[in-house]
Parts: sequence; structure tokens; C-alpha cells
Amino acid sequence: MKKRSAELKTLSRYQTTDRKKKRNSDIVYVAVISVFFAAMAAAILFMPRSDESQLEQRKLAKFPEITVGAVLNGSFMDDVTLFFRDNVPMRDDLMVTAARLQEFTGFRSNDIKLHNVAIVEAEEIQIEPPVTETAAEPVTEVTAAAAAEAAAPPAADVSAVETAAPVTETTHVTEETEPPPEDDNVNILNNGIAVVGNRALMLYGGNFSVGEAYAQVIEKYKKALGDKVNVYCMVVPTSSEFYCPESISPYNASQLDNIENIYSHLSEDVVSVDAYSALQLHTNENIYFRTDHHWTSLGAYYAARAFAEAADVPFTELSTAEYDMRTVEGYVGTMYGYTQDIEIKNNPEDFVYYVPKNIDYKVTYYNYILGDGNAILGMSDPINADFFLDFSKSKSSLYCTFMGGDAKITHIHTSTGNGRRLAIFKDSYGNALPQFLFGSFEDIYIMDMRYFTYNAEDYLKEKGITDLLFANNTFHATTRSTVKYYERMLTQGRTPAVTTTVAPAAASTPVTSKAETQKTASGTFSEMAEKKTETSKVTEKAAETTTTVPAAEPPQTTTVPETSETVTETAEITENTEITE
Repeated sequence: MKKRSAELKTLSRYQTTDRKKKRNSDIVYVAVISVFFAAMAAAILFMPRSDESQLEQRKLAKFPEITVGAVLNGSFMDDVTLFFRDNVPMRDDLMVTAARLQEFTGFRSNDIKLHNVAIVEAEEIQIEPPVTETAAEPVTEVTAAAAAEAAAPPAADVSAVETAAPVTETTHVTEETEPPPEDDNVNILNNGIAVVGNRALMLYGGNFSVGEAYAQVIEKYKKALGDKVNVYCMVVPTSSEFYCPESISPYNASQLDNIENIYSHLSEDVVSVDAYSALQLHTNENIYFRTDHHWTSLGAYYAARAFAEAADVPFTELSTAEYDMRTVEGYVGTMYGYTQDIEIKNNPEDFVYYVPKNIDYKVTYYNYILGDGNAILGMSDPINADFFLDFSKSKSSLYCTFMGGDAKITHIHTSTGNGRRLAIFKDSYGNALPQFLFGSFEDIYIMDMRYFTYNAEDYLKEKGITDLLFANNTFHATTRSTVKYYERMLTQGRTPAVTTTVAPAAASTPVTSKAETQKTASGTFSEMAEKKTETSKVTEKAAETTTTVPAAEPPQTTTVPETSETVTETAEITENTEITE
């Protein structure tokens, strides 16, 4: 009995000790887990956050404003959830890590990886799906029935002003409140992206019927402007036309066929500029970026030369005597943001551009003031700055080196003095063109179709424009929204309160030769670069009629500085020879 009692006491002490150890272990475990989650919560709440993603090139969600209505209908908490989901500390670094891990889940066949591709049918119909806050849904197949348009919110390469400057009296705000549906992001993603080695290619769908409509709207401009203005159409092919392997050709329609289709529907009164052949001759050079969906400055040079020949204007050849070649290393462009493909991230490239040396020029920017959803509220006072802006510290936005982006009108006055005044209606491909035309035209006006709020006919006549160039890549030239933009520009701004004055000389002097064009007057429309127009506040009526306009490029929100610096690296260019990268 005594022995049994002693055993029970020993067992009791053991169990008591074991319970204490277990309890202490549980306390330590709970403490460690609590500290871990507390640290995570503190990091999410208090660590520094960026207001934009350099990799995705877009503005991140802002913390929502607290209102009674938003709290009651639940939208406030939805917006808070979006804010915390979109504003994770070290977001870009975590995305790179995720891309490295994701590489193990996919596969590459013959060094090719496809991202959300779609089969191109014989009719070459381009699908235009909506864009949401999340990644675009994969496109499974393109058919004629699937070609109906879908609305898309803006996503942009936005050139904003630092503060809301006064709106000039000449600012027009279109009365149409429904935004055209598609933008660059939709176009890029509509047929998917192929990564071939270390080059990303946005695959093309094409659309013959929209291409015909694009040609028809250009014809409307020629009819409205008459013989006094030369009108040019330049459709620029993208990189997939020249670098797409045969093995993935079923996913990629012929851009040449679509370009020829557009040109076949133009009359002899509109000059077709053959940028395709000009680029095709130099596909062994760096005429397109590998990591971005744009062409390079060198590619734009060859197209600009083709345009200058078509316009019969002087052209400055690329040589060390005429240009400084400047290089920024380590560029990774928009295609990484779209694909999250680690091969693109691991293979940066050089961003090269060319600065004219022997011509005087003055650049004036008129920035559009943008509100929520990129609604255009008005226009800032003129800002004088360089054409080439310094983005060396924000390398993913380096394509904004040219004018800083799209949400603006840019006026370049040169010392050429030949009386020729060029207007360029363009998408983002057109941003790289003007640098090679400073010696070809006395004045150059650059307007992005997605932002332009004036009446196009009135504006061009007021400026005394002698030459009008439509410069769009094949994606935009066969997208319905592009046609809608140009159609709207011919009718917007025509209200009883708006009056325009046509420059007498520009209205009476046909452009038939260089000698005659030198007689063209500068126009009575006062240059805003020389003298600011009177400013006024945005009226309630203007606020009611603001138009939400989808923006241009992957989200690169930029501000044009009062002064700008250029990248310091300078490379030699072979004297009197073309540059071969």
C-alpha cells in the first residue's frame, strides 16, 4: 500500500510538472505568433509606402475619404481593402520575388513563353476586352462575333502639373461625357504577349473594317482643311511584325496587310508615309525596345526620315556633327509590368536618344489639368522646358524622356524659318518623332488624340498649320476608340460661346512649294509661348461637361519641370554615317 501511494505521488508530481511545461510552451508559442503578426501588422500600417508602382507604371490606390454614404453602403470598406491590397510595403520588391517563384510554375518551349495569347482567325478581328483593377482576363479565341467593343477605364502615361494652375480662356472642354472605351493597355493585352528569349512582343490581332474607318476619318480632316494643308498618314508597325518566330505566327496577324488595307482606302489627296519599309531595312539594329512596347529613338529616326521625304522638307541626317547620342543604362520598360516575366527583368537594356546640336529651338508645354478618373478639368499656364527631360532616376519611365508624356499640347518653335508648320496627331509612338524634325519645320505642334479638347479644324487653322501628320501604331490604327477620338475632335468645342479667328495668310496661301510656304503668315493666333492668355476660373458649366479620357501608356505620372537636365553620358556617332546599334 505504501509503495502504491508513493508511485501515485510520483506520478502526480510528474503530471503536474508536465502540465506546467505544456502551459509554458503554449504561452511561448502564442507570444511568438502574436509578436510575428503584430510585426506584420505594424509593417503594413506604418512602413513607408510608395504612391506609385515603378514596375507596373501606375498610380496606386489612395486611402478613401470617409463619408456617411460610403460607410453605409459598404463602399468605404471596399476602398480600404483595395488601398491595403494595393499599398503593401516593398510592393515592387515582393513582385520581383513572386516573378522568380512563378517562373518555376510555367515552361518555355524553344526559349518562348506565351502570356494570355489568342488565336488569330483568318478575318483578323481584333478583340477589345475591358480593363479592370486586376490583371486582364486571358483571351481564349478571337472570332468575328467576339469583336464587339467593351468599355475600359483609363490607365495612363499621364503628364500632370504640380498644382492646379488657372485654366486659359482658350481651353475647350468637350460636351461629350462618355469616354471612348479602349486605351493602350487594352491594345497591348488584347492578343497576349510572347517573350522570345529576352524580347517581349505584343501580339497583334488586326481589324480590316476598323482600318477602313480610320482611313475615312483622316479623309474627313483633309476635306475640312482643304488644299491649304498637306495631310499625311503614317501607320507604324510594332516589333512583333519583324521579330515574331514562325512557330507563334498563328497568334500574330500581319501588320503589313492591315497597313496596306488602310492605305488602300486613302485618296490621292492624303499622302501615305511608308514607315514600314524604312524600318524593315534596319531590323538588325536596335529600332525597338526589347523590354518595352515602344520603338527606340533610332527606329523613330528612320520613320521621321521617310516622312520628311514624303513632305519634301529638309532633313538632318544622324551624325556626330548634328546630334549628341545620350545613353541611360539599365532600362526595363512596360513589358515587365504586363508579364511579370523574370527574363525581361533580368535583361535590362540601354535607353538611347539623340539631341540636335546645331539648331535653336524653344519648347512650350500646355499641360492638361486632370481630375479623378483622368477627367480633363482645364489647362495650365504655359511652361517652358526642354524637349528632353531627365528620367534617369525613374528608369522604368524613361520613355517619358520625350516631352514627359501625353497629357499636354507641346509647341516647338525652331530657327528653321521655312514657313512650314507641322501638327502631329499621335499616340505615344509619336513622342519620339519630333526630335528629328527640328530642322524640317519652323513650328511643330504635338497633340495626343486621347487628350486633345479643342476643335481640331479651328485649332489647326488658328495656328496656321501647313502640314498635318497622323502618326499612330498599327494597334491604334485598327482600334475603334482611335476612330472615335478623331471623329470627336472634329465636332467638339463648337458651342455658341466659342469663336475662332482664322489666320488670313494661312487661309489664303496654298502650300505648293517651299518658296510659297515661306510666304505663309504666322497667323493671328497669338503664340502662348510668347504671351500668356488671360486666365479664369473653371466655371460650373465646364465642370459639368468634363470628359473622362483614357490615357496613353502604362501608368507613368510625370510633371514637366521648369528646367530639366539631360543624361550626362554621351557617345560618339560616326561622322556622316547612320548609327547602327
